[in-house]
Amino acid sequence: MNKNKDDLKHETETEPSLENEAQIGQDDLVAGESEVIDEELSPPEDLNLKLQLEKENSIALTKLVQQLQADFANYRKRNASIASDARQNGIFDAVKALLPALDAIQSAKKHITDENTLKGFDMIERAFIDNLRGLGIEPIETVGKMYDPNLHNVVVAEENHDVPSGQIIEELKSGFSSPHGVVRVAMVKIAK
Repeated sequence: MNKNKDDLKHETETEPSLENEAQIGQDDLVAGESEVIDEELSPPEDLNLKLQLEKENSIALTKLVQQLQADFANYRKRNASIASDARQNGIFDAVKALLPALDAIQSAKKHITDENTLKGFDMIERAFIDNLRGLGIEPIETVGKMYDPNLHNVVVAEENHDVPSGQIIEELKSGFSSPHGVVRVAMVKIAK
């Protein structure tokens, strides 16, 4: 069985030699091991994706919790402010309702001639004003002070050369204020 050169050449081209097959097998084996090692060293893509989604979810939840905490802190401050304002408004309303009684006491004192009766009215007036102070409400200073349109209402202005123009010379009706505002302006007489 003589084979010619062309036949031999054709066999070598179409059929791989055993040596070539062994080399190809080793390359496949090394590549397969490399893929296995890569899979062991780095997590699969779907785990990376899951991890990234969990991180994003964690960040979003953290932001939500922080926003809820800030909203609740603002809610508490707003409610404390509303409660404080309501309390102050209630005090103002009660005081305004009681001030006519104080006005009557102060007016009656001007007409009392009996010393003991006058002392009794002074004690009532002092107790009344002390109770107002207990609520944070102070009488507005008038006589000897300069007119302030925020605190005083001028009812009468008269010529008086003994004091500067605009100085209060008589209180006609008491005024009261607190750190939260004026309850009632004082009615006064000033020099012009």
